[in-house]
Amino acid sequence: MTTPAPRGGSALDDAGEAERRVLRIIYLSIGIGGLVYLGVGFGKAAAQIEAMEHGWALVAYLLAAGGPVVLATTSLWLPLRILNRIAGAYALVFLAVMVTFPLFARPPLPDNGSPWTNDLMAIPAIALAIGARQRTIWPYVVVTGITSGVIRSLTAPDEGLAVAGLDLLYNTFFDTVFVAITLVSRSSARRLDEAAAAAQIKTSREAETTARVQQRIRIDALVHDHVLSALLIASRADDVPTPALRTLAATTLATLSEDALPPSELLSGDEFVGRLRSSVSSQSSGIEFEMSVDEARIPSDIAQALLEATAEALRNSLRHAGQGRAEVTRRVSVRTATSGIEIGVTDDGVGFNSRRIPPERLGVRVSILNRMSTLPGGYADVDSGRGSGTRVTIGWRSEMTS
Repeated sequence: MTTPAPRGGSALDDAGEAERRVLRIIYLSIGIGGLVYLGVGFGKAAAQIEAMEHGWALVAYLLAAGGPVVLATTSLWLPLRILNRIAGAYALVFLAVMVTFPLFARPPLPDNGSPWTNDLMAIPAIALAIGARQRTIWPYVVVTGITSGVIRSLTAPDEGLAVAGLDLLYNTFFDTVFVAITLVSRSSARRLDEAAAAAQIKTSREAETTARVQQRIRIDALVHDHVLSALLIASRADDVPTPALRTLAATTLATLSEDALPPSELLSGDEFVGRLRSSVSSQSSGIEFEMSVDEARIPSDIAQALLEATAEALRNSLRHAGQGRAEVTRRVSVRTATSGIEIGVTDDGVGFNSRRIPPERLGVRVSILNRMSTLPGGYADVDSGRGSGTRVTIGWRSEMTS
């Protein structure tokens, strides 16, 4: 049976949260398991101690019993590095107890039974497996297994070598199974930490990419809405008075520097509708305006995006809806509530195929649809058909209700 080798000389090397939690649980489990073994086998151990040199036998038993007691009582609060050292020291002490056991025993043991050390030897092996390298763990399992067979042979000579061989094989196999389970648990916990770390890195990179895309979309929208519009109007300078150009340039600069609305500002429904009405009237004097205002608290960045997307929808209508039409009716409707905001920009102009937005319609794709899709809770929809006018829906749902 093979398991992936732990990295480094300690289970703590590069250990993540899941691995540390698993290591503590195993320490606690083997501590409790060792106490159960000691409780169940106490009568057997007491009888064997009576048949041995009492002084050493009692000290050896207390040393062997001390490891599970310490691990059970400290596994959840001692630093793992100290627990690893305690486990390693306990494994070495227990091996010393096993090696010296035949020196002080008076064979045969009561009822020719298996030495009490053979019943407890899996506990230090598992404790060692939690924090040591595999090149240390497996030799320890082999050495303690062989030692258990030797102890049985020396303390129960009437049973013969066959029984001692069976003890050796059984104890070695038993310890191997539980040590392997411990190593697999360590490896699985490490892989879980690695997967969590990889997922965290992936999420961080995706968030960074999304942030860059959103920033690019916003910059594209600002350039299209303000810079290109200013340049377009400036190119017709013969028809536009100089003061108006200055005002437009100042407005564009203010928008690009994001001074129009402070980032920390929250707008009420009335404040937002007032800004929206002002923005609409600045586009053209013939646009109908309808409103339904309820209590609302709108973050300034959301409000700014809604204002800019609405302004772009109106600019598109003013540029394209009247081609071949004598008069075009345009209407802006806004509804604010605690659940969010929805703005409708409609006209009865020539319209276009909204299912196939032409590549040159950057204002629709960049300044309206893409801009709103990057906002948390934002949405936008364009419904139009040739000869049937256009309706642009722009909205935002509050996180408190979404």
